[in-house]
Amino acid sequence: MRRQSNAVLLALALVGATGTANVAEDFRVENAVYMGDEKKPCVESTTIFHSGVVYDYLKSPAEITVFDKNNGRFVLLDVARRVKTEMPTDKVSTLCEHLKTWAIGHKDPLLAFLANPRFEEEFDPSTGKLSLSSEAVNYQLTTENAGSSEISRDYREFCDWYCQLNTLLNPGSRPPFARMALNAAVDRYERFPQQVELALRLGGFPPKRITVRSEHQLVRRLVESDRGRVRQTDQYLAIFTPVSFEEYQKKILQ
Repeated sequence: MRRQSNAVLLALALVGATGTANVAEDFRVENAVYMGDEKKPCVESTTIFHSGVVYDYLKSPAEITVFDKNNGRFVLLDVARRVKTEMPTDKVSTLCEHLKTWAIGHKDPLLAFLANPRFEEEFDPSTGKLSLSSEAVNYQLTTENAGSSEISRDYREFCDWYCQLNTLLNPGSRPPFARMALNAAVDRYERFPQQVELALRLGGFPPKRITVRSEHQLVRRLVESDRGRVRQTDQYLAIFTPVSFEEYQKKILQ
């Protein structure tokens, strides 16, 4: 069964200038995701931003996602099988646009909303509380100052691409555009989301309610162990056996 993180992050998806302006900062984010009122996280991961490349480490199972923006690609690495596969970012964006076109005209009102979400937005700068509200999808956030526009920009960019990728890795999942609207709001205020609470109201009678909470700890400087982890991943990129995306998915889903 594919990594549990994808299913949960998909629920959350509902969770060129030049010069110094594009200088990337190195930082790390520790992530944990909780379903409902559970006290134990169902997903834990670490995301390292280093020299313009993002390395996302899923705790269990051991899988690494590398977002290489400058080369327009994701690389997925299965550590247990020592194989890797690539997904170009232009393919990710194209497939998500096709998904949007399909969902806009869907008879399911939730899918139609998620294709082109509109929220009522409120932000309190004194507390850092941010909310995005609608009839079916509601986000409540606790945020902190990102510390720099570069951190805010790079984090938002990665989150946008990553939620789109996860949509494609999980056929039948909901569109990522609500989460992307949330990412844009956080970036607009140059904030970092310490906690994101999602309440999703599904159809039916009585209506079903799903809640997901994610917690994120921003560490603004890398330590030597972070750099060592990146160096090891770069070695994996060089020596792991390349396989097709279809073959990689087939093995993961077994």
